[in-house]
Amino acid sequence: MAGTQRDAALVALFDEITTLAQASDDFEAAAHATLGSVCELIGWPLGHLWVPADLGDDFVSADIWAGSIEDFPALREVTLRTLFSPGTGTIGQVVTTGKPVWSRDVTADPLFFRAQQERDLRVRAAFAFPVVAADGVAAVLEFFSEQAAERDEPLLRMLTALGHQLGRVIDRQRVHQLVEGNRHRLRQLIETSMEAFISMDASGRITEWNAVAERMFDRPRQEALGRLLHETIVPPRYRKAEEAGRARFLSTGRSNVLGRRLELAGWRPDGSEFPIEIVVWATREDGEWAFHSFVHDITDRRRAERALREAYEAEQATVARLKELDAAKDAFIATVSHELRTPLTSLIGYLEVMADADAGVVEASPPGRRMLDAMIRNAARLQDLVEDLLAINSINPDRLEVDAAPVPVGEIVEEAVRVTAAAARDSGHGFQVRLDAGAGHVPGDRDLLVRAVGALLSNAVKYSATGTPITVHASAAGQQVAIAVTDTGAGIDADELPHVFERFYRTRYAHEHAIQGVGLGLTIAEAIAEAHGGTVTAVSTPGEGSTFTLNLPVPAPGPDRGRPGGPGGRRTAGGVGGRTGRAGRAVPAPDPARDGHTYTRTFDVYTRTHDI
Repeated sequence: MAGTQRDAALVALFDEITTLAQASDDFEAAAHATLGSVCELIGWPLGHLWVPADLGDDFVSADIWAGSIEDFPALREVTLRTLFSPGTGTIGQVVTTGKPVWSRDVTADPLFFRAQQERDLRVRAAFAFPVVAADGVAAVLEFFSEQAAERDEPLLRMLTALGHQLGRVIDRQRVHQLVEGNRHRLRQLIETSMEAFISMDASGRITEWNAVAERMFDRPRQEALGRLLHETIVPPRYRKAEEAGRARFLSTGRSNVLGRRLELAGWRPDGSEFPIEIVVWATREDGEWAFHSFVHDITDRRRAERALREAYEAEQATVARLKELDAAKDAFIATVSHELRTPLTSLIGYLEVMADADAGVVEASPPGRRMLDAMIRNAARLQDLVEDLLAINSINPDRLEVDAAPVPVGEIVEEAVRVTAAAARDSGHGFQVRLDAGAGHVPGDRDLLVRAVGALLSNAVKYSATGTPITVHASAAGQQVAIAVTDTGAGIDADELPHVFERFYRTRYAHEHAIQGVGLGLTIAEAIAEAHGGTVTAVSTPGEGSTFTLNLPVPAPGPDRGRPGGPGGRRTAGGVGGRTGRAGRAVPAPDPARDGHTYTRTFDVYTRTHDI
C-alpha cells in the first residue's frame, strides 16, 4: 500500500474507532471491532485481547480473537494458559511502561515466552499496544504476522492514540457499572426498607412505590404507579394544599416542607386515616423535577405516647395523693406529739420532784427509789421519742432555720456525751473523747449540733454490747471539722448501709434483737448537718463496729470571725462559757484551739463525772 493511501487508511481507521469508542459502552465489542479493523488495515492474520485477571495484577487472555484462530491451535493453547505479571514478557512490558512493544521475530525474542514454550506457533512478527483508561493500562491488544516484520513507528503512534480512545470506553463502562450497581443497591435498600418509599414526577404522578407502601396504604404497586399522589395517600381536605405547595416550588424553587420531618395524616382507599411521619426531598433528573419521600406509620408511637401521657397523669395524681397523705400523716404526728408532750413534761417534772431527796416530798425505800428512777428514765425515753417525731416534721435542710454563732467544738461534744451518758446509765458504756488542737470553733446552732452528735452517740449505744467503749474524736482538716463517733458493735451490712439515713429505717439486726427506737435519729442528724452545709458519713464492718462522722465546714478566718460581740460572734446559752443540761448542771467546755494541744478525756458512767 502506497504511503499516502496507507496514511489515509490509518486516519480513516482512527476516525472509525474514535466514533465507535464514543458511541459504545461495551469494551469487549469495541475491542473486537478494533482488532478486526487493524488486521484488515495492516494485512496481519490475527489479533488478540489481554485483560486484567479477576484477582491480582496479572493479565490473562480474554480469548477474544480477530482472524482464523482455528488455524493456529498451538498459539491459542499456549496463550490461554499464560499469565503475564507487570514487567514480565511482552505483555508485562506494555502494562508496566504504558508503551507499545514490537517483536520483529518472536522465535528470536527472549521476551516472547510463548515461542519458547511451543515451537510450532506458525507466527513470526508480533506487536502489542496498551488500552489506557483513567487509572492506567486496562487492556492490551496484540497482533501477529506469519512473516518477520520491521518496527512500524507511524502505525504504533496511531495505535497508541487509538488505545487512549478505547480507554474512554472502559471508563464509561465502569461508570455505567458503578451507576447500575448503585441503582441496584438503592433498589434493594428501598425494597427492604422498613419505611414506605414513594416517588412522584413534577406532575404529581407516582413513579416509585415499594412493598411497605403497598402494605401501609393498602394499594398494590401496579395500581399505585401513575396515579396522582394527592389522590392516593392525602386526605381529601389537604389535597388542594398539596397541589398548591408543589406548584409553588416548581415556579419559585421555594418550599416549606422539603427536607423537614413532618407528622401528617395518611389516607387509605377505604377512607380511613392514620398518623404518618414523612420526609420529602426533590431531585433534578434529566431537566425535570422529581420528588421522593420516606413515610413511617406512627400509629404505634402515638398509641405509646398516649399511654405514656396517661400513665404520667395517673402517676402525678398518685404523687399528689401521696403528698396529701404525707401532709396528713405529718399533721397527725405533730398533733399527737404535741398532745403527748404536755402531759409528759408535767409527768417528768413531778417525777423529778419526787426523786429529789432534798425536797422531802417522798421518802422512798431503796426498792422504791429504783422504781422511781426507772420511771424517770422511761418517761425521758418516751419524751425523746416524742421530740424526735416533732423534729422529723420540722427539721428539713432546705427550710431549717439555723441560729449560727461560733461554738466551741469541745462544748458540743461534751454536752452531747453528758446527755447521752445520763440516758444510757444502765448500759455500762464508757465514752472516750479526743479533741484535736485544730478543732476549735464551728459556726452553727449549738442546740442543733449537740442534738446531731447526740443522735450519733445514741445510735452507737443502742448497737454496742453493754460495757463496750464508744469513742468520740473531733479533728480539723483544711476548712472542715469532723466529729467521728466509733463503736465496736454489731456493724451494718453493706446492702443496708446506704439506707441508714432514711426515715424510719431499721436494720435487720435492730428488728431481730428488738433494739429500741423508730429509726429517726440518723435522719435528724443528717438534716442538721446539711442545714449547716455539712454531711454525715457512715463506715461499717459487720461484726466489728461502725463509725459515723459529722463533717462541718469552717469558713476561712476573717477580721471579725470568732470574736465575741463581732459579726457572727459567739452566742451563749444557759450560762457564760457553758451549757445547762437536762439535770441543770453546767458542763465547762475545753477549748483545744486556745490550749494549743490535743485534749483527751474519758467518761465512765459509773464515775462521778456524769453522776447526774
